[in-house]
Amino acid sequence: MAYISNEIINEIRNKTDIVDVVSRYVNLTKKGKNYIGVCPFHDDHSPSMSVSPEKQIFTCFSCGATGNVFTFVSDFEKISFSDAVRLLGEKAGISIGNNTYIGNIKRDEYFDIYDSANKFYQNSLFTNLGKNAIQYLKNRNIDRDTIKKFGIGLSVQKLSLTDYLKNKNYSIDKLIDVGLTNDNGNDIFINRIMFPIYDLAGNPVAFSGRIYNTKDTSKYINTKETDKFKKGKILYNYHIAKEHLKKNDSVIIMEGQMDVIRASTIGVNNCIATMGTALTRDHKSIIKNMTNNVILCFDGDSAGEKATISAIELLEDTGIDIKIVRLPNDMDPDEYIIKEGKDSFLYQISNATNLIDYKMELLKKNKDFGNIKDISSYVNSALKELVYEKDDIVVELNLKKLATSFDIDYDNLVNKYEKLKNDNNNKDSYVKVNKPKKVYNRYGQAECYLIYYMLKDEKVINMVEKRVGYFPDKNIRELSNEIIYYFHKYGIINVADFISYISDREEILRTLRDIIAMGIKEDFQIEEIEDYIFVINEYHKEVRVNNLNKKLKEEKDPLKQAEISMEIMKIRGGSRNGIRN
Repeated sequence: MAYISNEIINEIRNKTDIVDVVSRYVNLTKKGKNYIGVCPFHDDHSPSMSVSPEKQIFTCFSCGATGNVFTFVSDFEKISFSDAVRLLGEKAGISIGNNTYIGNIKRDEYFDIYDSANKFYQNSLFTNLGKNAIQYLKNRNIDRDTIKKFGIGLSVQKLSLTDYLKNKNYSIDKLIDVGLTNDNGNDIFINRIMFPIYDLAGNPVAFSGRIYNTKDTSKYINTKETDKFKKGKILYNYHIAKEHLKKNDSVIIMEGQMDVIRASTIGVNNCIATMGTALTRDHKSIIKNMTNNVILCFDGDSAGEKATISAIELLEDTGIDIKIVRLPNDMDPDEYIIKEGKDSFLYQISNATNLIDYKMELLKKNKDFGNIKDISSYVNSALKELVYEKDDIVVELNLKKLATSFDIDYDNLVNKYEKLKNDNNNKDSYVKVNKPKKVYNRYGQAECYLIYYMLKDEKVINMVEKRVGYFPDKNIRELSNEIIYYFHKYGIINVADFISYISDREEILRTLRDIIAMGIKEDFQIEEIEDYIFVINEYHKEVRVNNLNKKLKEEKDPLKQAEISMEIMKIRGGSRNGIRN
C-alpha cells in the first residue's frame, strides 16, 4: 500500500479554496475579511459559521464545529477524512489511488467493492448480451451520452458479478453483507438495467435494478440498506446537481431517478430525487445547505400531492423559498417531458407557483363557496397561513383579494390578521440550543491561549518549548508536543495544514477544535504570553505545595515539620496572580 505524505495533503489543500468548497454546500455572505453562513452541523436559523479565506478554516461560534476544508467535507458528507482528501484531490487534479493509506487510514473496502461492481455492470451493458437493454433504453429516449453520464449498466445472468468480485479476493460474506450477493452465493441483481446510487460525495453505494425484458412483479429492486446506504440520508443525483447550483441557484426535487435522468436529457441538471421515501430530517439538512430556493416537482397524481404537502411541512421552517409545480393529467416529470416536450416543461418550472398561492388553492379543496360556513372556514384558514408570510406586500395583496372575492370588509380582515399574528408572536418562540461552552479555570484558560498563539507565531512556540515544564491537561500537553514537533519538522506552522496532520488523533483534534471555537482575540502582546506561562508554572508550584501540605499533616517530628514549612514558603515566594485579557 502507498502512503500519502503530509506534503501531498498540504498540496491539495493549497490548491483548494475553502470558501469555494463550503459555498457549494452553504450560502456564504462576505462580512469583513471573512464569510458567514448558516452552520450545517446544528439546527442553525441565523448565520453563526465563519469561513476564513486567510486561515483557510471554518468555525461555528454556536456549536463549536471547526476545521479545515477536509474536515468540513468529511463532516458534511459523512465520509472519512481520507475520502475527503481523495475527493478534493481529484477536483484539484491530484489523483490518489484507492489502495492508499492516509496517515493510518485505509480507504473503506465497501467503496472499492461498489466501484468495481459499477464498472462491471457498465461494461456488461456494452457486450453482445446488452443489445436488448440498450435498445430498450433507446426506445425510452435514453442515449449513450446519458447512459455514460449516469453510469447506467446491466446485470446479466450469464455474467456473474459475485464470481467476478470473488476473483478480486473479496469474501462471499462481505459481498452478502454489502447487498450484492444472496445467502446462496448468487447475484442479487439478475437481468436488470442497473442504475448506480451515489452518496453525497459521489461514491457508488447501492444500485436500483429495473426490469426491461420480463414481467417480474418487482419493477424496481434496490440494494438493501447498509451502513453506507440509508435511503433517508441519500438524494439521487446530489453530487451532480450541487455542481450546477451556481448557474441555477435553485434545486428541483423530484420523486424518481428516471424523472431526474429525463430532465437531464433536456439540459436541466439541478434535479435531485428521494429514494422512494418521503423527505426526511436528514434530507432537510442537506437541502437547506444546498440552496435557498427549492422547486417541488413531484408526480401529478394524488400521491404526488401528498408528497408535496409533506415536503412543504418539513421545509417551510428553514427559510428556504419554496415553489411548487403540479403537472397535469397525473403525469410524472418523465412522462410530461416525453409527451409535452422541453419547452413546455421549462415553462412549468419558470412559472412555478409560490408557496402562499399554492396553500391558498389547497385550502379551497372540498369547499362549497355557496355555503357561508365553508367561506368562513376558508377565510380563517387563509388568514392563519398569511401569518407566516414574511413579505408584507404579498400579505396585503392576499387580504385585498379575500375582501374582494368574498365581499368582506377589508379593515375587518386586517384586524383579524393582526390579532392572529400577535397571538402567534406571543407563543414560545424557537430557542437555539447552543453547545455548552466549556468553562476553564485560570490554568485551563492559560493553556488554551498558549496553544492558540503557538499556532499563530513561532516566537510563542519557542517560549513554550523553553519555559513551560509541561501542560497540566493531557490532551493539551500532547497537542503542544505535536505543534512543536510539526514546527521543527516543517519549519513553519499553518493551522489548516496542522489540522490535516493530526486528523487521525481524534482526542487532540477535538481539543484543538474547542480552542479555535473559543473565539480568542487574534492579536497578543508578549507580556500576555509571559503571564500565561507564569500561570502554567504556578500550577506546578501549587501541586508541589499541596503535596507538601499533605506530607506536613502526616509528619510528627517538629524539626521535619519546620523543614517542610520552609520549603513551602520558598515555593510560594514571589508568586503573582492573574491573566491579562
